[in-house]
Amino acid sequence: VEFLYCDLASMKSIRQFVQRFRAKNCPLHVLVNNAGVMLVPERKTEDGFEEHFGLNYLGHFLLTNLLLDTLKQSGTHSHNARIITVSSATHYVGELHLNDLQSRCSYSPHGAYAQSKLALVLFTYRLQHLLTANGSHVTANVVDPGVVNTELYKHVFWVIKVAKWMTAWLFFK
Repeated sequence: VEFLYCDLASMKSIRQFVQRFRAKNCPLHVLVNNAGVMLVPERKTEDGFEEHFGLNYLGHFLLTNLLLDTLKQSGTHSHNARIITVSSATHYVGELHLNDLQSRCSYSPHGAYAQSKLALVLFTYRLQHLLTANGSHVTANVVDPGVVNTELYKHVFWVIKVAKWMTAWLFFK
């Protein structure tokens, strides 16, 4: 096992990561898109993107597209390569504001997070459609892990944290 650093909030870091990975001439059987931020205060990535959209969506979009040829070469008829994208049920309340993807007009941490997750879901659905239409040996799926105790909740007001964990304890055992 070898560790390769990649900051998904940086387009430069993603491109450098892909270069280093490709230089190893290794197959890629599974890509798990799972990095993210949630409900962070308004801030930008080093590339100037709103952080939720830049990291949660654009970072995964670029990484997936840059590694797609490697995934296609790695997949076989009997063993498809897989792209697994971790999203959230929050995408159901998301709205894609095509004229304001950066949330410049009206910033809401929840709205920005929901929009980034909706964009991920739509991207993955479209990618799977294209992969199937081209007869590719790669599958793309979106998963919702449910309520998981992670650092994602560090920017959530404590009352909401308590309510979330009580709900999870009651209904999601």
